[in-house]
Amino acid sequence: MDTLLAIFTRVILPVFITVAIGFIAQHFLRLDLKTLSRFALYVLVPCMVFTAMARTTIALIEFSQIVIFYVIASALLYGISEIAARALRLDSAAASSFHIAILFTNCVNVGFPILLLAYDASAVERGLIYMILMQIVLQTFGVYLAARGNANWRDAARRVAQMPGMYALALGLAVNAFALPIPATLFDPLKLVGDSILPFLLVVLGMQLAEVNLRGQWLVASVATFIRLVVAAIISIGVANVMGLQGITRNTLILENSMPTAIFGVALAQEFDAAPDLITTVIFISTLASMFTLTVLIAMA
Repeated sequence: MDTLLAIFTRVILPVFITVAIGFIAQHFLRLDLKTLSRFALYVLVPCMVFTAMARTTIALIEFSQIVIFYVIASALLYGISEIAARALRLDSAAASSFHIAILFTNCVNVGFPILLLAYDASAVERGLIYMILMQIVLQTFGVYLAARGNANWRDAARRVAQMPGMYALALGLAVNAFALPIPATLFDPLKLVGDSILPFLLVVLGMQLAEVNLRGQWLVASVATFIRLVVAAIISIGVANVMGLQGITRNTLILENSMPTAIFGVALAQEFDAAPDLITTVIFISTLASMFTLTVLIAMA
């Protein structure tokens, strides 16, 4: 019990206090969240990804393990999501929102700060690779799910091509692989900007939660939350054990795959009218519940 309390107060509570600051601020300031989110995606994320990958010590075999883990864990989770959606007899729109809420995690806003506080910057480096993989799937398969088979795949491909984080990842890995020198006068400012993403995203998450409309189906939302936080954690531990993952890579992937629902999924649900109220309710419930599930997972590591 003392360990759980220590983890909660040292790792989890500071993260959610920062989220609460954003939540309160948005009630008074009413800032444009779309602009803030785009700033994070197109400026802060690329800077963080590039500087982390340019100096990373992650080997190719470990990079491959992260990719394999993500593919297997996501496939298993989607299978369970399909079974649950049919058991709940969800209509097409609700099923789409249900799947998106389960498959895509808030691995950035919540994940990165928790990885940094629970472990160190090396965990965030591995989390960056997980994030890029999830964004690719979100902008392709996620679009397909939201549109229920009517998605424009050219549009989906264009969205992926517009993700600056992918280019930053490739450029950073190239710089690392060929040991290309980067002047400190250039690298240090990029790193400074990239490092600012952690508190920034937590405040923005709080602002986004302040805009959540809790009108979703509470029973369905509770089931989705249970799968997202508990079942996903069990799957993650099982896949990590089968793959023989160890150390910081194992801990990072288990945590990232057990984070609350990604708030980016709301944009997809709204764009394709795929029960956005349901996914916003899941986001709110899973974010609060993750304070306790993540505490237990960190203690088990």
